[in-house]
Amino acid sequence: MADRAGRGRKTSKKSRTILIVLLVILAVLIALAAFVLTRTKPDPYTGQGENPSAGVDFNNDGLEEGETIDPEAPTVNEDLAGENLETLEDHSVSKDEGWTHYLLMGIDGTSYSGHSDAMIVMSVNKDEQRVTLASIPRDTFVYIEGKGFGKLNGAYYTGGADLAVQTFEENFDIDIANYFVVNFDSLPEIVDLVGGVTLTLTDAEAEHMGRQYAAWGLSGGTQVLNGDEVLAYCRVRKIDSDYRRNDRQFNALMAIYDKVKDMSYDKYIELVGIAYENMYSDMTLGNMLFFAKDVMDILSVSELEHIKLVDTENSYTGTVNPYGSIVMVNDLTEVAASFRENLGIEGYTPSARVQQIAERMDEVLGR
Repeated sequence: MADRAGRGRKTSKKSRTILIVLLVILAVLIALAAFVLTRTKPDPYTGQGENPSAGVDFNNDGLEEGETIDPEAPTVNEDLAGENLETLEDHSVSKDEGWTHYLLMGIDGTSYSGHSDAMIVMSVNKDEQRVTLASIPRDTFVYIEGKGFGKLNGAYYTGGADLAVQTFEENFDIDIANYFVVNFDSLPEIVDLVGGVTLTLTDAEAEHMGRQYAAWGLSGGTQVLNGDEVLAYCRVRKIDSDYRRNDRQFNALMAIYDKVKDMSYDKYIELVGIAYENMYSDMTLGNMLFFAKDVMDILSVSELEHIKLVDTENSYTGTVNPYGSIVMVNDLTEVAASFRENLGIEGYTPSARVQQIAERMDEVLGR
């Protein structure tokens, strides 16, 4: 697997980060969608009637237990942060010739009304035979239409998949073709179905997984982890950072992906059932089958590429009231440009909307 690094609510014990599930679901769809899927599920978030997030204070994520305000973090101008940006006449998103982008989200609640605590952009280029995965920390500070500035994972929480897609498009200038949403329920079951996965733990990770998430009996070193232990591994953040949590999620993702590729037909059938019960997408069945074939053809001759859309090279962290810990990009337009650089796209110019958001973000953060 190629690794191309890009340049630039309070998280309770019930918080669940499930990046792993997302590509597993896609791998399953790639293999057996034509045999099992018979329909496209409606969006259960919007089908619940009244918005489950109505009345929620969007930005009041608060601090985690024992967390204090970082004295070196910027003071956010709350008045500016809460104001909506004026609508631009040219509100279009840049089109990346040859590439199609998909947003993959993992939700921390079984009713599809939680935060999207795992997010990646999957980009497919049939002509160049490339599939890339661009990861981004859930705490990235972004502009959310109708809500003002806040954490990226709050976009889905307050407006479902449509608002999450709009937020990605406006902040990173990425034209999202379709989305896939997965809830937490399937992760431990999928890991156990494939017989566990092999991961290498540090002593600090093993100790924290036991103390914080009741994954007892583990020690540093390479070993096979079960579903609950993989979940604990992917939730670890406090011993280092949200950036490293993204790395752990991706390590686990690829470990599961490697096991899924070699599963028997019977196991695939069982996995599809688990997957389909815990996901939804706005992609029609017909398009899903074409999508599955395209990705399968590419992965038969190419390796997955990992791009870090936001990482330590183009952002910094701080604990800021009332948001808690947030990830602040140095320059939003540079993030959008570096994404194209990793894709090999030349002559890219950030859209007017991205430039507008970048300028307001600097004002909000006092930069």
